[in-house]
Amino acid sequence: MERCITAFSCRSIEKGQKYSFDDVFEMITADGRAPKLIVFSSDYENFDLYTELLHRHFPDAQVIGTTSFLEHSSSGIGENGLSALAVYDGIECSSGVILEIRRRPAKYLNTIRSAFTRLSAGPQKDICALEFMTAYGKCEEIVLDTFREAIGNRFFPLFGSSAGVRRGTERSFVSLNGKVYDEACVFVFIKNLNGRIAVIKENVFRPTNNFFTVTNVNCEERRLFELDGRPAAVHIASSLGIEIPDLARNIGMHPLGRVYGDNIYIADAESVGKDASISYFSHIYNYSRVVLLEPSDIHKLSENFFEKISATGFRPSFSIAVNCAFDYSIYNDKGITQGFLKELGENCGCFWGVSGCGEQISFNNVSKTMILAAFE
Repeated sequence: MERCITAFSCRSIEKGQKYSFDDVFEMITADGRAPKLIVFSSDYENFDLYTELLHRHFPDAQVIGTTSFLEHSSSGIGENGLSALAVYDGIECSSGVILEIRRRPAKYLNTIRSAFTRLSAGPQKDICALEFMTAYGKCEEIVLDTFREAIGNRFFPLFGSSAGVRRGTERSFVSLNGKVYDEACVFVFIKNLNGRIAVIKENVFRPTNNFFTVTNVNCEERRLFELDGRPAAVHIASSLGIEIPDLARNIGMHPLGRVYGDNIYIADAESVGKDASISYFSHIYNYSRVVLLEPSDIHKLSENFFEKISATGFRPSFSIAVNCAFDYSIYNDKGITQGFLKELGENCGCFWGVSGCGEQISFNNVSKTMILAAFE
């Protein structure tokens, strides 16, 4: 008997989205077992309803959810509806919520510590932390710093997503055990009793030969003013051989990579200011080394991603994928979305995915990055 299932339904809005819940409920309860953990995502409009119904019908499960730009899993893909992962055995889990994430997330250090101590003792390589936080608060880094301080010298992977938003808005929601939040981070510690957990990442963009040093930045506002002593937009446009208006129109195609040893963490560009500054969706720090990025070969990217999954040395029984909404725009443009999802199913066991406004991995807030947590 499988230790987990994925369930997906995307009924048309005209028929009433509660039918999507009915479909998913039937799939989750088909063999009479009660799940220990449910991870779900849904469209913005019906998120409150799904949150309430899932908790009401599964009161003994940890139920964690987020709004998503796109629902996708082993069971299907769509921009509306309900997608869920239900895990029945082989895990322990403990959850919590961090409030006031734009102002004082450090107030909730003990919330994180208490949730962690509720897990039984054992190897920390069998533990991970999954978190979802509401988007557009410019607070991902301070929330991650709160986790870092709470966890201390315990070394296990943390990963997650900034929630997806409804088209044309900046509002997003997350939920935990029946309660919906519009300024919060919800999290669950998952202990895999069946073996290892591997969290891997692959960048959708690759480095060019253009490296810079940050010389003037407002970290709190995520606004970059100067690179190597020159106005940021002027320097980047010059490196690309284009004019600033062209850079402004296509700024999303020119992110920066923050260089930390052998790792590159992507900071996605949001807009170009009239003063030639550039706003980003992640913090960039003064005097740090950054590199200008360009789109990767999408086919080679997929190959590298699946090679990393193979290199874990085990066949996942289930996986959780975290991707940027931009990733799927690229895959759709290339007409390979279905093929990529089919390969995920073949290589990652039962998989469930979320598509949001940013990704978090190892206490770093990133963009345009593919993350996969594989559970043995």
